[in-house]
Amino acid sequence: MSATPSDAVTVAVPARAAHLHVLRTVVASVAARHRLSLDAIEDLRIAVDEACAQLLGAGGTTITARLQGVADGIEVLCSSDAPADGWPPEGFDRGLAAQVLLGLADTVAWETAEDGPAIRIGKRAVDPTPT
Repeated sequence: MSATPSDAVTVAVPARAAHLHVLRTVVASVAARHRLSLDAIEDLRIAVDEACAQLLGAGGTTITARLQGVADGIEVLCSSDAPADGWPPEGFDRGLAAQVLLGLADTVAWETAEDGPAIRIGKRAVDPTPT
């Protein structure tokens, strides 16, 4: 997925579960502008919620979501300002959270961003040409 920098949206919230609903709402709004189906939007909302829940476990004071329109959909980089030591967690790829993320998103990557641990999620848009 290649980035289109002109329409990036970044939202930061306190690293507490009570604030993740803000990120889910922003994700749905931005995803709707990028031709995602209603099911794909809901999948992306759930995936972002799961990714951010994983980042809450890493500690830190802030969770940030950077949403970027790409040629074939949308990409979300969820990150925490926690220390990146030990990220991603041991056995993450065998855990339920990883399986949920991989089932909901078209692409998933565990990364280390500038500010700390991160999870990148990609979701493709609906094909605009009828078959």
